[in-house]
Amino acid sequence: MRVKKIFRIFQINRAYILYQAAALVILLSIGSLPAQFLVQPVNLAYLSQRADVIMQGRITKVVQEPMPGYPNIPTVAVTVTVDQSLRGTKAKTYTFREVLFGLKPRAGKRVYSVGQQMLLFLPSPSQYGLSSPIGIGQGRFHISSDSRGRTTVTNEHSNAGLFRGVDETARKAGKKLTAGQLKLTETERGPVELDEFVSLVKSLTTLPRIR
Repeated sequence: MRVKKIFRIFQINRAYILYQAAALVILLSIGSLPAQFLVQPVNLAYLSQRADVIMQGRITKVVQEPMPGYPNIPTVAVTVTVDQSLRGTKAKTYTFREVLFGLKPRAGKRVYSVGQQMLLFLPSPSQYGLSSPIGIGQGRFHISSDSRGRTTVTNEHSNAGLFRGVDETARKAGKKLTAGQLKLTETERGPVELDEFVSLVKSLTTLPRIR
């Protein structure tokens, strides 16, 4: 009886290890960033140069379900009605699937919810059909209105460090920013006006791509 119990524990542990290994391989193949950039700060220039899809829109559907072919790996499929595409899609709606690696399933609902207005910087889907914002929360921007009625945008790091070095990167690439864009790059943290932000992103998307 004891031998059977030990064998059963071994089987469970082996299955768990295989699951974790598969999840890790899938996560690192998402294509959003090299592994070292999963936690490394990135600025708006990097986001704009690296992302294959940049879009502003409203989330219309959020579905938590196992990854196709991998029933033990939780994912969230997010559908966005596209209001403005800055790169990569001309469709009226866009759906991406993100793995909930290391998170409880309900965490996906806190990150994405129907009705949210967002601006997203995404890579092309990986071979597994997965895609997660560049820099994770750094490339996931929430759109809202402030007390003065302005439409503002901020990422999940409160835009901290987002504009650091942007002007320098643009100058090195031979791109001259407008006075308004330069003023925006002086922001150290906190929400900024959406229209000014989009104007800066459009300029930065003309810089050489980062692959």
